[in-house]
Amino acid sequence: MMNKDPFGGVSGELESNSPSPFKIDKEEALKQIQKSLELWDEKKVKKKSFLEKLREKNNSKNDYNIKAPHWEYSKKSRDYVNIHLLWSKKIIRSLLNVPVKQVRVALNGLKAFYSQISSIKPDLSNPDILSCYNSTALNYNLPMKNITLKNDIEVDILDPFAGIHGENLDAIFNDLSKDKSKAINELDFSIDHFDQVDVINAKKEKKFLKKPKNYSFSYKTSTDYFNIYLYWAGKLIKSVEKVSKQRARVALVSLRGFIKSINTQNPDLKDPTIKLIYEASIEKNKPKSKYTELLSVEQGGYSYWSYKTHRWVNGRFDKKNKKFIPPKKDL
Repeated sequence: MMNKDPFGGVSGELESNSPSPFKIDKEEALKQIQKSLELWDEKKVKKKSFLEKLREKNNSKNDYNIKAPHWEYSKKSRDYVNIHLLWSKKIIRSLLNVPVKQVRVALNGLKAFYSQISSIKPDLSNPDILSCYNSTALNYNLPMKNITLKNDIEVDILDPFAGIHGENLDAIFNDLSKDKSKAINELDFSIDHFDQVDVINAKKEKKFLKKPKNYSFSYKTSTDYFNIYLYWAGKLIKSVEKVSKQRARVALVSLRGFIKSINTQNPDLKDPTIKLIYEASIEKNKPKSKYTELLSVEQGGYSYWSYKTHRWVNGRFDKKNKKFIPPKKDL
């Protein structure tokens, strides 16, 4: 009597013919980067039935929040993306805060990087490929490689991210930028409020019952003349008084244009108005804390205003080691 093969005659690959763990990880990396590209291009988004949409709503999940293997939006702004070099289910390194317009270039760079890695004889002189190799070795309990390059040898290193660089969001979203955003929002409201000035309170939208920041009536008994204010960081910088109704809106719109034109990365401090605005931001954002170390240098602390990145630079407390870490200098 013949013994039946429980596997139906199917046998595994011989050790000599089976793919290496490094080759398996390369194939997986290529699959995952393709998935990441498709998610970025929204190629995987398909129409869903009412029941599917209801399930997603109940689970608080949707296509917008799908987790891609190689990228995710920055926590500070959805205009920027963090991109990861993944290998053997491990993040080898990350490129942080890439502008959305450059994300696809960086993802295609990763795809090209993975494709060019030899699974038979990988170029271990490339530090990223060496890290990938050792990640596979660690996963499969194989010997790891330790290679150091001589500093005086010039080597063209394949860049996984195709030369794309991330941004310093601490500099982009500096204190000046935050105050500018608030000033524009206040002006938007003031302009919308001004357009409702002749509407009686009973018919106004509820939000327009709040007083605007950037204008007021010049006279208690007239709605024909206005005082226009430039506020920044909670401080009155400049004003113009007794402006006719016809010119008041022009003044408000011009004020908005002036504020939008302020370069928060390189402000023109020779302009006396911008100089006043700048000083208002410094004062408004000065650190306030019960801990002396977090106060400004003038107040006996370590925090300082950076004229490079236009923000207060602070130290931090290391709770684990119970000690204060001063801020880096000259940021």
